[in-house]
Amino acid sequence: MIFDLKRLGCLVLGGSGFIGRNLCRALVTNGATVRSLALDAPPADVDAPEWAGRIEWICGDFSDAHVVRNSLRNIDVVFHLISTTLPATSNQDVQFDLCSNVVPTLQMLEAVRNSGVQKVIFISSGGTVYGIPKHVPIAEDDPTHPICAYGIHKLAIEKYLDLFHYLWDVNYGVLRLSNPYGEWQPTDRPQGVIANFVHKAIHGQPLEVWGDGTVVRDYVYIGDVMDACLLLIDHRGPSRIFNIGTGKGHSLLELISMLEETIGKPIDVRFREGRNADVPVNVLDVSRAASDLRWHPTMDLESGVRLMVELARRRPCPAERLK
Repeated sequence: MIFDLKRLGCLVLGGSGFIGRNLCRALVTNGATVRSLALDAPPADVDAPEWAGRIEWICGDFSDAHVVRNSLRNIDVVFHLISTTLPATSNQDVQFDLCSNVVPTLQMLEAVRNSGVQKVIFISSGGTVYGIPKHVPIAEDDPTHPICAYGIHKLAIEKYLDLFHYLWDVNYGVLRLSNPYGEWQPTDRPQGVIANFVHKAIHGQPLEVWGDGTVVRDYVYIGDVMDACLLLIDHRGPSRIFNIGTGKGHSLLELISMLEETIGKPIDVRFREGRNADVPVNVLDVSRAASDLRWHPTMDLESGVRLMVELARRRPCPAERLK
């Protein structure tokens, strides 16, 4: 089936978060009708011209099966972005991580198979599902050995999607994101180091680094992630799981060096003891997305850091207004 975005009804589960807000904007910009279900209230600028009258915001609990069923009315594509935990903290209560993420997702999938939904697109975590890699870049078919509960629940949802496809022909696609960054990313959370570092650097605050700064990550710009989301809507090939990153790794020390060069002054960095949920290196092989989705990242990290600094200087605290 080929979808016409201007005739498409999309449900974004988690539309008030960093990725969700960008996805809502990308969908409405391309003419889709959008509904968002999130526990948080609608963003503070929901009445801005780009949003006004174009998104239906539902404030509700994802674990409430009745709310989820109602949100699926007249929906063609579901984007599942909701997560109740973060990689760095998910091991503190693994039962909560399981019960608050996997179980509600199964309820949602049961509702989907009894509705008119044509496709479910799940935003997974290329940064955590693989665990400590034997080599980089990491391909989609490489071993998956998560070392945090967050990665385990993401992988479990992927497997359940495949099961629902096998049993009831539920159509789905999965994007395993590396480390996304960009506009509307919160500055005060453990997840999202670029926004956090940029905010602190331009306000003269010290940066906190877990470990010695040699941890390597693959940072992908949120605009490139949105392109992948839109391309996956129409994808009909045999592959269903795609890594979305840049295929290039950068250490935290490299990131700090880029930031110092951009703002033109040294930055106070304070090193803390490393965390056992952090893998030493994570860089994704994105060749499948290039060949099957015709997707390619367009933003290099140096340009992305400059953009983030410009955004932060123009609107020093955007994330705090959007929490």
